[in-house]
Amino acid sequence: MAKNTPKTQELIDAIKADLELSKLSNRSIASLHRVSVSYVCTVAKGTAKPLIKDVKIDEPKVDPTDARILELESKLIALNDERNRLSKVYKAAQRKNSIFEAVADELKKTVTPIKPLPRPLNQKTTKGKIWESCVLHLSDEHADTIVLPHQVSGLERYSFKVALRRAEELVSTVVRFTQKTLSNYHFTTLWIFANGDHVSGEIHNAKDHSEYRNMFKNSLAVGQMHSLMFRDLAKHFPTIKVLYLSGNHGRRTSKKDYHNPHDNWDYLVAKVAQLHCKDIPNVQFLIPDSFSANVDIEGHGFCVSHGDDIRSWNSIPWYGIERKTRRLMALNAAVDRKVKYYCFGHFHNPASQTSLNGEVIINGSWVATDPYAINSLSVFNEPSQWLHGVHTKNGISWRLNVSLKSDREHLGPDRYSVNLEEVTC
Repeated sequence: MAKNTPKTQELIDAIKADLELSKLSNRSIASLHRVSVSYVCTVAKGTAKPLIKDVKIDEPKVDPTDARILELESKLIALNDERNRLSKVYKAAQRKNSIFEAVADELKKTVTPIKPLPRPLNQKTTKGKIWESCVLHLSDEHADTIVLPHQVSGLERYSFKVALRRAEELVSTVVRFTQKTLSNYHFTTLWIFANGDHVSGEIHNAKDHSEYRNMFKNSLAVGQMHSLMFRDLAKHFPTIKVLYLSGNHGRRTSKKDYHNPHDNWDYLVAKVAQLHCKDIPNVQFLIPDSFSANVDIEGHGFCVSHGDDIRSWNSIPWYGIERKTRRLMALNAAVDRKVKYYCFGHFHNPASQTSLNGEVIINGSWVATDPYAINSLSVFNEPSQWLHGVHTKNGISWRLNVSLKSDREHLGPDRYSVNLEEVTC
């Protein structure tokens, strides 16, 4: 039997009373009071002392109308409300951010990586050649967009099939120019600045005018298209580094959420391309959880972002670009970080602007115009993307504005095809 009765003065008095009656044995008294026999003997000898004293606690009298108490109760209610609000916000953020991560995890089970192409049998000698890195700007494809000729005065015909054909044209030009035209160059690394608006997203009801009318399918298709481009380029460059940053069209909120750059359809495009290129060892992916990134190429700093934060005045962005780059230069100088080139997309108009301490490079678009651009802004630009070399001593040493249009593009792609069946979640 457990011997766990508290040793109070009341217990000692009860044991003494039973001992004085002399009707029970010490063992029986011990069992009755749930104590040990030795403790009963201690009581009999008169040496037992209470281990727990009876303490009477007087509860304080509280006046419920006291001003200080009412103030504290009010603060407690406010803190509980704030805790509940933050808990809801946190749970909502967790659900939102986990969507694309969950999709990416599921895609790992279904995506079959593409096989790398064999390297050329006759490797060119590098002796006596100019060693540089090469940079390809890849942005503003809006590859899921459909533009019909009658909507834009016959100035553009665009669809995903046309985007695939323009992807082929871009890759073919990059290979031809770097491997044949510049045959006296050896490019150690091809950097690809994939800085956003690869799809048109959900804003402005773009999904309703897209290729698949479904943003998951649109993103899967464009991610596959990118992987085919990277596979073909990987055959001709020792190393390819792809930097993915989100644009504004892929966002899933009404306004830009600066805390969640991965809550963006461009992020899913990046993860799909990465999964498809898993077995191509010389293609590396950089997908930072940020809207901008600084990278060093041949000792020269490049600051890359989409550029949608730059404000325009009367549809002219140059003053906004100058102000933003001037401030970025000051911030980088404050931490002794040398950035010479600032690379943006977003404006769909290829251009460059030099200053005393650096240069701004704005990439073109894959779409010449669309119903909004032609009717609201009267804007048209030939589809193009920048390609340039970077030399250790000279920085950007040459540049080419690659034209994407071809005569037969309305017939669709020659080499590239996309299969969504195997990657449907």
